Amino acid sequence: MWDAIVIGAGISGCSVARELSRYDLKVLVLEKGHDICAATTKGNSATVHAGYDPEPGTNKAIYNVRGSRMYPELCAELEVPYTKNGMIVFATTEEQMKEVRHLKEMGDRNGVETKVCDRAALLEIEPDMGEGVIGGLWIPDSGMVCPYSLCIALAENAAWNGVVFETSAKVEAVERAEGGNWRVRTADDSYTTRYVFNCAGTYADRFNNMVSKDTFHIIPREGQHLILDRELAQYTKVTICQTPEPLPGGGHTKGMGLMPSVDGTVILGCNADQVDDPDFCDSTQEGIDKIVNYFEEKWKYLPISKHVPKFPRDAVITVYGGSRAHPDRDDFILGEPEDAPGFINLAGIESPGVTAAPAIAVDMVKILVDREGLTQKAGYKPGRQVKPCFRTMTKEERQAAIAADPDYAKIVCRCEQVTEAEIRDAIRRPVGARSINGVKMRTRAGMGRCQGGFCGTRVLQILCEELGRPPLEITQSGGHSNVLVSKACELEEEEKA
Repeated sequence: MWDAIVIGAGISGCSVARELSRYDLKVLVLEKGHDICAATTKGNSATVHAGYDPEPGTNKAIYNVRGSRMYPELCAELEVPYTKNGMIVFATTEEQMKEVRHLKEMGDRNGVETKVCDRAALLEIEPDMGEGVIGGLWIPDSGMVCPYSLCIALAENAAWNGVVFETSAKVEAVERAEGGNWRVRTADDSYTTRYVFNCAGTYADRFNNMVSKDTFHIIPREGQHLILDRELAQYTKVTICQTPEPLPGGGHTKGMGLMPSVDGTVILGCNADQVDDPDFCDSTQEGIDKIVNYFEEKWKYLPISKHVPKFPRDAVITVYGGSRAHPDRDDFILGEPEDAPGFINLAGIESPGVTAAPAIAVDMVKILVDREGLTQKAGYKPGRQVKPCFRTMTKEERQAAIAADPDYAKIVCRCEQVTEAEIRDAIRRPVGARSINGVKMRTRAGMGRCQGGFCGTRVLQILCEELGRPPLEITQSGGHSNVLVSKACELEEEEKA
């Protein structure tokens, strides 16, 4: 019997797991992917939104603002890179300036600091804004984070405090069990628990609708992003977005944006297209074209255009995407349905979900904590143990790291300066990497300009050594994504044997 089962190990599920780990509870996280952070969380813009644009009074507004204010302390505790770099929502027409003033009003009602700027005021913040920008909204408390790094850090901390994670564990059904408990079924097992936390992203409606008459529907919306080579990061420090646009079926985009990542690259995106498959995360030519066409047209307005006059197609090093869980209620769906006590929804967590998730988790876990009369356990550990990042070390720190661990002297990924010490640590840590992409998310090995062309084989070899598996069993991202599918030849020694 489990005290709580969390369905899904994205940012919502891992935030809930960490909150639950503060208490003496037996907690299990079930994730259908081969790794944590396998779906929506790893496919977004990495922006920590300040909360200036959600409809005041909605769950989105309340938890966006609350979550944003948690980020500095949260990321410091978990040793996750975070920067508060601010955001400019620019306007090129008087009609767009009306939207800017509307956003200012929304921000005021949500308690978020904003400032309507004319061109002169914008130039004081960002001197290289392009000709044709007549004004905009300045949001100083907007920030950037690495969403998968944060998700992994939350999971590691939760595991360090006793939470059990099972990956490749697709939940197929949730139903009432004896004594008012819940039974959660996967293809391979059945679990009994007192509480269920529904953090299943684009599948959250399915589980809610199994247990409650208060049904809803999730509409998957796929969005793609491009990443530009890190050589362009020096020309952009502030997040730059256009004014929002309404979307068919409800809600709106935050606008195409240029985001300087915490890892020293530049993110562009994103489109927002309704899809049928909840798992859809493919890179499509149509989606890429939407982003490229937009930035080719709007590049002249962006500060980076002063240094790079035309959109640099040759600087695009990769594309990624993910499906957002847009609910038909157009707001986060939180808490217990009246007819399903003990089943707690964190559903419809679309943008600004990464920002809001830590704050949502606090309140959703509080439902259990207050009902059970729990107090935080004495041995709770708020941080985690992780090897320092070689890429960001000073010369003296590198020398000390190599002296302590010679594997720091072995560069595996030249593009991102990732060492063998960091890769082995990423595999050995709680909820550690089990695939090449798992190593990639935890260390950035393979995220540089060559996209793993040089380091991929060595990462595979290290995975074999650490996991005790033959090369044919190592996958790119779980499932049947085997990197090697057969032996081309046998070594002479093997033939003689």
